[in-house]
Amino acid sequence: MLGDLTMVTGTFDADSVDTGTIATGLTKIFACGLTGDTEDNAGAGDTGAFALVLTATPGSITVDCVSGNTGSWWALGDR
Repeated sequence: MLGDLTMVTGTFDADSVDTGTIATGLTKIFACGLTGDTEDNAGAGDTGAFALVLTATPGSITVDCVSGNTGSWWALGDR
């Protein structure tokens, strides 16, 4: 944490779903990323794990991945 700039981390588990939202506790996200633990390289470019920051849900990350994928995420932003 440095002033209002904060980095938060966590894990995700997409059990029986392929999208979901993570509430980071931040009010604004400047950068984020995620890493899937499951090797999903059998598809046609649509089987990875992606982090989306949508203006409709400030401070949240939407995860788009293969159902059953697990992994970790990080976000940097205002608290």
